[in-house]
Amino acid sequence: MSQKTLKNGKKKAFALLENHKKRFRKRIEKVTDNIYCAVGYGLGNSTLIVTSEGNIIVDTTESIDVAAEIREEFDKISPLPTAAIIYTHGHADHVNGASVFMDEETEIYSNEKTVQFFDTQFNQLKNILDMRGARQFGVFLPPDEIPCSGLGPSLRFNRNNQKLLFPTKVFKGSMALTIGDVNLQLVSAPGETDDQIYIWIPNQKVLLGADNYYPAFPNLYTIRGTTPRPVLQWVHSLDRMRDLHAEYLVLGHTEPVFGSSRIHELLTMYRDAIQFIHDSTVRGMNQGKTPDQLVEEITLPRHLLECEELRELYGSVAQSVRAIYDGYLGWFDGNATNLERLSSRDYAEKISRLAGGTDQLVEEAKKALEQEDFQWAAELSDMIMSLEPNMDEARKVKIKALTELGLRSYNSNNRSYYLSQARELEAQQPRKKPLQARAAYAHAMPLGRFFSNMAILLKPERCLDQMYSVTVRITDQIEHFQITIRKGVAEIRKNSTVDSVLLVETDEKVWKELVIGAKECEEAVQAGELQYEGDYVLLKQFFALFQ
Repeated sequence: MSQKTLKNGKKKAFALLENHKKRFRKRIEKVTDNIYCAVGYGLGNSTLIVTSEGNIIVDTTESIDVAAEIREEFDKISPLPTAAIIYTHGHADHVNGASVFMDEETEIYSNEKTVQFFDTQFNQLKNILDMRGARQFGVFLPPDEIPCSGLGPSLRFNRNNQKLLFPTKVFKGSMALTIGDVNLQLVSAPGETDDQIYIWIPNQKVLLGADNYYPAFPNLYTIRGTTPRPVLQWVHSLDRMRDLHAEYLVLGHTEPVFGSSRIHELLTMYRDAIQFIHDSTVRGMNQGKTPDQLVEEITLPRHLLECEELRELYGSVAQSVRAIYDGYLGWFDGNATNLERLSSRDYAEKISRLAGGTDQLVEEAKKALEQEDFQWAAELSDMIMSLEPNMDEARKVKIKALTELGLRSYNSNNRSYYLSQARELEAQQPRKKPLQARAAYAHAMPLGRFFSNMAILLKPERCLDQMYSVTVRITDQIEHFQITIRKGVAEIRKNSTVDSVLLVETDEKVWKELVIGAKECEEAVQAGELQYEGDYVLLKQFFALFQ
């Protein structure tokens, strides 16, 4: 967080977010006679395009609950069935409500990269991204601490009621799509995500810009975790959007924008802000400056700083600078001292000796709290907890420091993350994802991806001395896979013919539940849901490797 943000008091930070919340008043916004945008129901918007052959739904919000509210309102406008759903990108707040809008012949369209995005976000890295995402959006915080997100009122996310639907039709580059009397152009537009698209309806001069513009400084890096965002491509995507001279701009967050001059002004301001931070960072990199130095130096020029639409209510300039640096040059800052840095524990031990012992560090941390030097208090508490993880005094210092940092921040992501982690420290453990939620995502995952993901689920410490193969026949998919356990590694192959010590037969649903621990092996065998050949004890041990 920038120092200018930290200097704002609690009341001012809260007031900024409370005022921003007014933009997300819940309503259905009419754009044209056949286009309507649902604003304020959830974190993301959903847009209805009425055609002579059925409705098109662009983005479906973050949950089944939110989508159900919106569909009820959309059905009042047009009771026609859903001909198509279009995902503008793969973020959860745009795709999780799709099942609510599905009808018998509904097709789901997306960029082909959205499928790859799902594979990473919802399969490989789902556990960590869910945890950090919940912190970033304050999912478990009381509303009076987080007036709103920079993107919308709040993330309405029900982890026990999710159903992810994969696209049925994908495109690369661009795609012309005609449904009834509406002609659309779906265009790849990397920016807030690599799979981002915009939708252009030329006959009506309507541009659906997705998340390449929203009313806050853009999230060129997200603290929940992401690969480097394509910053320069984001600028180029905005340029292509500007060149369309749209009369109507419908967005993934906030209200629609009307009038070509206002749309051009906003998109130009946004692309200039992104390019300025990018170019300033690259110039500094070429001068041999470190990320820390660049964070201290780089800020937006005055004319952009004064833009209300660029306040750091969501993205952060400082975090963007670090992300751009890392995206080009990686983690190493060029200082040879940092090639093999001390571990956090070794560093803390040396600082403790300099300070006169751990007790002195504790006193210094408490003094920092009294002086409202909350960042230093948090860093000192981390040092102490590296040495004595269970020290209650250090934990209390960190809780207080993070809470005060959070309440003084008007950056909604930082605020939520500070406060969420403080609450976890109070409870002395992070929140765990319910088994029901994990099962829902497992069932939504394509079978091949689920097997591939088992390599990551493996607990290597449980099989460092083991070598054997298991053949799995999925009866309702007429497919078989082979899993070879080899001293801490799980090699997954489809249709392999290597000799196995275990042969397992079951259907897809039962297999997934057995692997994630939602069903017991003994229960499945007794119910006749699981057949096997080989040693039963080894079978149970095998499933335990993944739980």
